[in-house]
Amino acid sequence: MILCSELAPKDFRPRSDATTCEFCLAHDGVWISDPRGSIAFRANDRTSVTTFASGRVQFHFCAECGALAYALFDDPIQRVRVAVARIALFDALARQKLPVAESRFECETFEAARQRRLLSWTPIRASAQAKTAASLE
Repeated sequence: MILCSELAPKDFRPRSDATTCEFCLAHDGVWISDPRGSIAFRANDRTSVTTFASGRVQFHFCAECGALAYALFDDPIQRVRVAVARIALFDALARQKLPVAESRFECETFEAARQRRLLSWTPIRASAQAKTAASLE
């Protein structure tokens, strides 16, 4: 997975809903994204996929070690894909020890969740041409 961004590592704003989500708590679900950047996946980035709750977000786990890697959302209306990645996968970002914003999604409607993801998650690109801020090798 390659996260391409113009943001400096110190400018990312990690967030987590681990205070209200047992899944995020159990899997160190601290997420980063850049809505102006892009995420590209390599053909050999093998994952297993699980969906929870609404079934609208796919959580991808490394097929080799089982660690949670990223989450994908396929927008059924605009037909675009967006993702968030775990900050722990990017050493340069994890070393920054950035403050983690608390997120809460209880009682969020599908439309509110859809808009939140489209506005704040990272678009998925077939090939990423922007400057690489971090790479999972």
